[in-house]
Amino acid sequence: MLRKLEESEFDQYVDFAYALALDTTKSGYPTYTDGIKTRKNFIDRSRKALERDNEEILLYESSGKVLGWIHYYFLASDRYVDTCSFCIQEGMGEAVAEFTAFARERFPGSDLYLGFPKENTEAVAALEALGFEQIEADWNNAADLERYSLTPVQGNIRLITRDTFPIFAALHQQEDGNMYWDNEHIRADLDGWRIFVSMKGETAVGAIYTRVFADKKMEEVFGVDFPNGIYDGETYRALVTAALNDEKRRGVRHLVLFAADETQADTLRCGFRCVGQYVCYKLRL
Repeated sequence: MLRKLEESEFDQYVDFAYALALDTTKSGYPTYTDGIKTRKNFIDRSRKALERDNEEILLYESSGKVLGWIHYYFLASDRYVDTCSFCIQEGMGEAVAEFTAFARERFPGSDLYLGFPKENTEAVAALEALGFEQIEADWNNAADLERYSLTPVQGNIRLITRDTFPIFAALHQQEDGNMYWDNEHIRADLDGWRIFVSMKGETAVGAIYTRVFADKKMEEVFGVDFPNGIYDGETYRALVTAALNDEKRRGVRHLVLFAADETQADTLRCGFRCVGQYVCYKLRL
């Protein structure tokens, strides 16, 4: 069964949950096995659930024993539900089912997103049995920029500003309805993004967009776009290199990129290391 974690219980269970977060067969995404995020990061992020109205930590219990926790958040205006940690020692499949039932009752009409390491086979099996749709299956990669050397970039690569945003938007509009970070959401928070496009004449033939954060410890590539989704390795390598160079110059320590099968070899070629495989599932509640 699931019950809300009380603030007085936080210190009692947080280290237990963190230990589970270090086991890819007993945890979900975001993963803490990437060599970037730390115990302090886990504790600090988890503690925010005690302070925010749109977050909560649920303890998962069986036969009176606490076997894990689920830290979730919701965006009411977007009808969006996701998790910050999903750490279960035993009974992962049952925990997934119970949380899905909880979310269906609490947030009807919303979309529930759950991401896990591919090797968490019990979670994956439970999601598929419950009718979730797999919307992503990628390789999780990280670049450690303190060891990265600036590399020449091939092609006409341009950094997008507020004035040139329509160039990116013309290409990125093909993702409308496929991802949360559509043109509307990116434009509304443009200062939180670094966007590069590869130009052919006055048209963007590729784009890479990275979410940036104030502490500059870790930033993440949220997508690479090509016209009609047709992959071009040369353009991809140029865009990824431009992003890596930019992050290096700005003093960022790590860059994360989730790559599809067809782009994985080029991603590693650009200087990333592989953390593991990631799968994400979605269900309309």
